[in-house]
Amino acid sequence: MDANQPPANETSSQPAERLPFNEVSVLFPLLTFYTVVYLGLIAAEFVLHGAFMLPPGLMPVYIALTAAYAADKEIRRWAGTPEPPRKGSFFVYLWLLFYLIAFMLRSFRPEFALPEELGKVVLQVLGIFFGSRASKYIWESRRADDGRQTTYDGGRPAKILDMIKAQGQVTNREVADALHVSAASSKRILADLVDRGQVRLMGENRGAYYVGTMEGEMKRTSNIERPTSNAQ
Repeated sequence: MDANQPPANETSSQPAERLPFNEVSVLFPLLTFYTVVYLGLIAAEFVLHGAFMLPPGLMPVYIALTAAYAADKEIRRWAGTPEPPRKGSFFVYLWLLFYLIAFMLRSFRPEFALPEELGKVVLQVLGIFFGSRASKYIWESRRADDGRQTTYDGGRPAKILDMIKAQGQVTNREVADALHVSAASSKRILADLVDRGQVRLMGENRGAYYVGTMEGEMKRTSNIERPTSNAQ
């Protein structure tokens, strides 16, 4: 065996970093299944002209599941936890489209009767959707306030980039202590820097930390040079 060749166990590709568990991997397929089944049962009640009546009891479970899906998204957003892609609006559009089709058919064919639960489900799903939108709007407004100052001498993001440059990496607790803000506020600022590509989140849960990127270093350098250029 060639002496310069590393052992096989060293040359084998290292396993990819395991992504943290997220409830979306369970909630989205479950909610999709419930939506298809529930919508199918309501459609059957609508089409069969009273030959089939949907038993009560499914609507509260479905609304609770939809609310849990939306709440998980907002909790992750406010906690600064990286969010997987979301497709929650798909369910809203699906219910609205079905309601519109059923209502139009009922308008031209009086023998069709709208299922009693249909309007209630559509209204509650819409309420959850717009509640989530309102939460997102408030969060974005607060994040804009947290990251509004971006100059080198006073901006919080610039101070974080300086800390990473000096230490190599920082944790959320270190940033919160250095900026004299709450852990939730520092997490929002760090999440904004991650979104901008200026820092990168490594690890997960208690072992999570943040490291710099090339774009972040360029931003830090430009903030240092800006006062000099203005003075000239």
